[in-house]
Amino acid sequence: MKNTFFIALLLVFGFNACAPKLTLTNTQTQNIKINKDSLQMRDELAFKTIAPYKARLDSSMNEILCYNNQDLKKDLPEGTLGNFVCDELMFYAELSRRRSSVIIPKSDFCIYNNGGLRVGSIAKGNITVGKIFELAPFDNELVVVALDGKYCKQLFDLMAQNNGAPCSKELRFDIENNKAVNITINDQPFDENAGYNILTNDYVASGGDKTEPMKYAKSVTSLNLMVREALIKQLRNRNKSAQPINIQLDGRIKQIK
Repeated sequence: MKNTFFIALLLVFGFNACAPKLTLTNTQTQNIKINKDSLQMRDELAFKTIAPYKARLDSSMNEILCYNNQDLKKDLPEGTLGNFVCDELMFYAELSRRRSSVIIPKSDFCIYNNGGLRVGSIAKGNITVGKIFELAPFDNELVVVALDGKYCKQLFDLMAQNNGAPCSKELRFDIENNKAVNITINDQPFDENAGYNILTNDYVASGGDKTEPMKYAKSVTSLNLMVREALIKQLRNRNKSAQPINIQLDGRIKQIK
C-alpha cells in the first residue's frame, strides 16, 4: 500500500514537471457598466428609519448663518480666511467674557494653525452651518493661554520661520530673515518682559503644529466651547444685527524683501 502511494506521488510530480509552461501573450480590456442596484438593492426599511434624521440634519447644516461679502482664501503669510477665523473668534471671546459669570481672561490677540483650516476657501455669499463644520471639523476647544513675553517672542519667530500663521488684527509683525520684527499688539510695541493672553485652540495650546513655546504657559483657561460652535454663535450674532462679513488683507503679517 505504501509503495502504491509513493508511485502515485511520483506520477503526479512527473506529469506536473513535464507539463508545458503557459505564457501570457495577449490581453484585452473591456469596460462593463454595472448598475448599483444590481449589486445590492436599497434596504427600504433602513432608508425609512433614517430619513427623518437625515432631513433634520440636512436642515441644520443648511441653516444660513451670515452673508459674506467677498471670497475668503487660505494663504500665508496672511490670508482672508485666517483673518476671518481669528477676528471672529476674538469678537466672540470678548462678548462671552463680558456675559459670563465665570472669570475669563481678556485676550490680547488670537492665533490659529493654518493646518486647522480644513477648507481652502469660502466663496462670497451665504455661509451655512455645514460650511463651518467643513472649516473646523475637529473637536478643538477654544482656550486662553497666558504666556510670558519671552516665550511669545519665540512663538512669533517660529511663526516667521514658517512664513506666518493666521492671527487676529490685534497682532502685527514683519518677517525679516526668518525673524519676527516690528511687533505690535493692540497698536502698542511688543514688550518681551510683559505677559500676554493668547486666544487659540487647545491643539495649538499644547504645542501642536510648531508652537512649542506654548508648553511654557502660565495657565490655560478653557471657554468650554468648541471652535466651530464659537464661530457659529458669532455668525448668528452678526446675522441678527445685519452685519455681513467684510474681511480684507491688512498687512498684519508680511514679508520684508
